[in-house]
Amino acid sequence: MALINWDDSLSVKVGSIDNQHKKLITMINDFYDGIVKGSSTESLVKLVAAMKNYTVEHFSHEEGVMQKVGYPDFPAHKKQHEMFVAKVAEVEEKTKSGKLVVSVELTNFLKDWLKNHINIVDKKYSEYFIKNGIK
Repeated sequence: MALINWDDSLSVKVGSIDNQHKKLITMINDFYDGIVKGSSTESLVKLVAAMKNYTVEHFSHEEGVMQKVGYPDFPAHKKQHEMFVAKVAEVEEKTKSGKLVVSVELTNFLKDWLKNHINIVDKKYSEYFIKNGIK
């Protein structure tokens, strides 16, 4: 069972970014499935690392588009990205060292952060991007 499902309420109306958000949702769901099925900590740490790496790639793409179109809220948005990457890196490190038990609560944090980020922060640029020819 998926922890989070993609639907149009999560769309920012920019195909490349929506596709990346869908992939992040799939990764969160895979992580959740791993927890529910009792996957090894090693395998869950690999999933966290993959999520972190893909998130960095996604943020880089999003920030590149922002710079290309001169998005006025770019500095604040980039700061949100940096804080999230730092948090995920901290989670990854604590999990690797055994200081953090991988749990459903962690998955809920990832899910809630992504949904809130899309619905509150990312949707702010949607109209601006479309107005500037980004689809």
